[in-house]
Amino acid sequence: MNDGDFSMRRSRAFEVLIAWTTLACGLFLLAPVHVRALQARTQVVMLGTGNPNPTPEQSGPATAIIVDQRVYLVDAGPGIVRRAEAARLKGVEPLSSSNLNRVFLTHLHSDHTVGLPDLMFSPWVLGRTEPISVYGPPGTKRMTDHLEEAWSEDIYMRLFGLEPQASTEGYKAATHEIEGPGLIYSDELVRVFAIPVQHGSWP
Repeated sequence: MNDGDFSMRRSRAFEVLIAWTTLACGLFLLAPVHVRALQARTQVVMLGTGNPNPTPEQSGPATAIIVDQRVYLVDAGPGIVRRAEAARLKGVEPLSSSNLNRVFLTHLHSDHTVGLPDLMFSPWVLGRTEPISVYGPPGTKRMTDHLEEAWSEDIYMRLFGLEPQASTEGYKAATHEIEGPGLIYSDELVRVFAIPVQHGSWP
């Protein structure tokens, strides 16, 4: 599959379970809440389908699930922000940078997470005003804390330099570590469940 084709699947979000797994890495089930689901539209956009091999035609693993214009990202492989923008330019309007504000990490392999700093900082520079919500296994908070530390000089210059950012919060990560299976997230549109799946050494 060529990522440039942006594989998109549309379906009515009525009694639909959206399941995602990357090579059996981890499983999230998004169940649209039925109150609004009768008129909801759901899109699944494959932003990246690659693996650790540097295949020029494929970006790293990343999927956007869009329910009623709200974006739920699964994994953050390399190129995620640029592929989201490319999809937006091809008509998937919800994938603007300011809407990239929640991501679910199936596991912490580098090819699934190396796009996370881009996801944290680029949308902030482009106008995101709230912290990004990051859901992932144990170790996720340590990762996001270290990313903020690693980019601290850049953050400082963007906050207090010649062209300061309007938001002092948009680069931050509100991290939620998943300790076990079950419901890990819900809003008026979806419920997200985590299910453990064996993937190499990852539990």
